[in-house]
Amino acid sequence: MPTSQIVLLGAVAGLTIFLGLPLGRIRAPMPRVKVFLNALAIGILIFLLWDVLTNAWAPAATALRAHHFDTAFVDALTMLGCLGIGLMGLVYFDRWMKRRAAAMRPEGPGAATARCCPRARTPPRPGRRRCRC
Repeated sequence: MPTSQIVLLGAVAGLTIFLGLPLGRIRAPMPRVKVFLNALAIGILIFLLWDVLTNAWAPAATALRAHHFDTAFVDALTMLGCLGIGLMGLVYFDRWMKRRAAAMRPEGPGAATARCCPRARTPPRPGRRRCRC
């Protein structure tokens, strides 16, 4: 890929980020603009996924054209294995973030929490109004 094309692609990516940051902070609801920007972002992500997977499949396709089926099988298995590991990593990261968010959230809404203060390990006794912190 020539340097000029790389610079142009970098400029387009930088411009979209430069324009997207202020748009994300706008508080006024603009549903049509948000829908358009979501569709544009999804289209770019699908294009990038297709481009990466096409380039990842290229060694296996070259080996198949040369009738090196064992090399093609190993290359395809490597590509699919790495893709699976990456997707499973996203699943485990999402689960970890959910557990972390749940641990940071109080037990109930506002005053209905079971603990009376952050240092208390147990809720106060039923006859007591305050805990000893």
